[in-house]
Amino acid sequence: MAAPAPAPAPAPALNSQDVINNFWKASLGNGSTIIKPPSVLPANLYTQMVRKHAPKGIARGRCITESYHAAVKECEARVAKIVADCTRTNTKYNDPHFDLDDMDYCLVPLTAAPASSGPLHEKEDHAILQPDALKGIGTAKQAVSGNAQHNQPGQSASAACRPACARRVGCIFDNPQFYVTQDAYGRDICQGAEGDCCFISSLRSLCVDAEIPHLIAKICPPSCRDETIGVYGFVFSRDGEWVCEIIDDKLYMNVADYDSYPDGRRAAWDASHSELDPEARRKLWKTTFQRNSDALYYASSVHPQETWVPLIEKAFAKAHGGFEAIDGGWPGEGIEDLTGGITTVIASADVLDRDQLWNEGFLDVNKEFLFGASASPRELGRHGIEDDHTYSILRAVEYGGERLLMVRNPWGQREWKGPWSDGSKEWTAKALQDLDYKFGKGGIFWMPYEDFLGRFVQIWHTRLFTPEWNVSQRWTTIQVPWSGAYNPTRFEFTLIAPARTMVVLSQLDSRYFGGLTGQYSYKVAFSLHSCGETSYMIRGHPSGDRSAVAEVDLEPGTYEVRIQVQGRRDKTQPKIEDVIEQNWLSRRDKLIHIGLSYDLAHAKGQPKTKGVGAAINEAVSAAVQDPNPSTDPYTVTDAGLESVLPTPGDPENSPATDPTASAPTISDDTWNAPLVIGLRVFCLNTKATIKLVDPKQKRPIIWMKRTWRTRMKKRCADKAGRNERAEVDDSE
Repeated sequence: MAAPAPAPAPAPALNSQDVINNFWKASLGNGSTIIKPPSVLPANLYTQMVRKHAPKGIARGRCITESYHAAVKECEARVAKIVADCTRTNTKYNDPHFDLDDMDYCLVPLTAAPASSGPLHEKEDHAILQPDALKGIGTAKQAVSGNAQHNQPGQSASAACRPACARRVGCIFDNPQFYVTQDAYGRDICQGAEGDCCFISSLRSLCVDAEIPHLIAKICPPSCRDETIGVYGFVFSRDGEWVCEIIDDKLYMNVADYDSYPDGRRAAWDASHSELDPEARRKLWKTTFQRNSDALYYASSVHPQETWVPLIEKAFAKAHGGFEAIDGGWPGEGIEDLTGGITTVIASADVLDRDQLWNEGFLDVNKEFLFGASASPRELGRHGIEDDHTYSILRAVEYGGERLLMVRNPWGQREWKGPWSDGSKEWTAKALQDLDYKFGKGGIFWMPYEDFLGRFVQIWHTRLFTPEWNVSQRWTTIQVPWSGAYNPTRFEFTLIAPARTMVVLSQLDSRYFGGLTGQYSYKVAFSLHSCGETSYMIRGHPSGDRSAVAEVDLEPGTYEVRIQVQGRRDKTQPKIEDVIEQNWLSRRDKLIHIGLSYDLAHAKGQPKTKGVGAAINEAVSAAVQDPNPSTDPYTVTDAGLESVLPTPGDPENSPATDPTASAPTISDDTWNAPLVIGLRVFCLNTKATIKLVDPKQKRPIIWMKRTWRTRMKKRCADKAGRNERAEVDDSE
């Protein structure tokens, strides 16, 4: 009988350092491995749909207006086709992709129960709440009597806070007109129940026709609408490109039809109008509650017959996937979305030279820059300035030895109560005449410059670009380290002439794919160096949620942009896979719309490949030798046979990795923070050339594409050799 095996020796006890080392190894994993962002849609569906939506990841020194004109041209073509189809069928346009009658689609974001709440099959949909630290400035309060309170960002619209119904413009307005006058005016805009004060404030900032004419007309081209058919086209700026959006003319209303209203309230109405016959009561109901601008649930115009305000708000909401996506936000980012400009934020307390800010900044308001400001959330409405709220600056003047600013509240009510407020002792008849001002102008007021800096905590100024500016851009995917240290991946750009330059490092605008942002959030920053220099020239600090910006005069030469990203993980937020699993059956259309927006945006950060199988080598050659000197889109032909976009996260289409290598294992607790990030360089009267540098290889990233091509050739040769040997064996 064999002797029993000796008992295994006990494992040595771990000391504190061993425990700590094991924790960091499990939590951080291999921080140098770039795990691509996941793709949302099935690969075959993504491939089919992407033929109509080709993302553009690279722009090489193109005129700043090129993308805008391309978007307008596309918008005109789409509107013309809709008009022809509707004329042929004798019908008004119904938007199948944003039907306001489907309130769940238009009002409720994609949601999922957090992983800690139980098994997937037991989870119920509920709100995705954003971390307080990352919330934007200013969500509006109830703006118009009778309008429901706005929803906090990310919350679903409950039945009590929803519009009553949706009706066409022709059913609401007696004599609808896009513009009552020939142009748009900021005083015409009234915010509604939506908490999009940042968007409304940005819209008001555009309504200035002095030095920068027709900014509203730029996003609402007259050639892109047919009011008889009920189709309207708009263009907005997203992630460095202009995009078009088409809507029909349905709008949300405050009050439902007489016959659809709750019996109790309708009975009260009937009792108070008992002298009228039933049909007369119905008509009076419609006239009182459902006519003209006052009947609208969301934004409206002061003029009862004007329609451009609610229609542009609807188009902006559709572009972002729903009304909930435009609730809140950062003031300057709204102006960027509407102008294609670039915003820099200044903390009032950090201003070094207030005279310089006045002379070089505010005196150019509505000339080279648009200005906005946000109030502190802790001032409790001091002197009439609403706390945690966004305002726009209209004018800056020096009058009577004082520096004065004209400011506008997007709510159209509640104004400054200090010096130079309406009715204050500073106003004389001569001052009113000299400044062309009247009291009671609906949220517009004057205040001294020093009081402005003391009351508003942040100032946003957006540079507007003229055709003399050129832009270059490039996007990539990086792995954000837990430590927030500078990333090993760098951008380089080269100037051939001295130029005023704006350097902008951006992450994708996540408001376009709300609910699919996952558990990670980021703040980006950078330092700008002369190539090879250790000391930086200037640093780009965060301006809002999306970007870091620096404006500087540069000499000819090559410059490095060193990337720094602070990542944050909130494990109470749902993972992307949970959102997909909990919505793929019940909210298919919404998931497809938001998922496509997510996948297309993240495809900008992937290397360009074309074709599959035998076409791979030809595709990589085309990527290396780009025939188009201006833009480098992920091209998809009309036939859709030669060109297939890589699905973000598809390992088979990644030239940076070995196709035979197994994917790294990532546990739920491992830090895994891939981020698509892009560099844009704006130059006045010259162009920049951008390249992406692989820090390990000390050469452009394009080298990896060539290496990948070599690997594929070797694999094909090996396979051909095996086939030849097999044929020889068979013959023997």
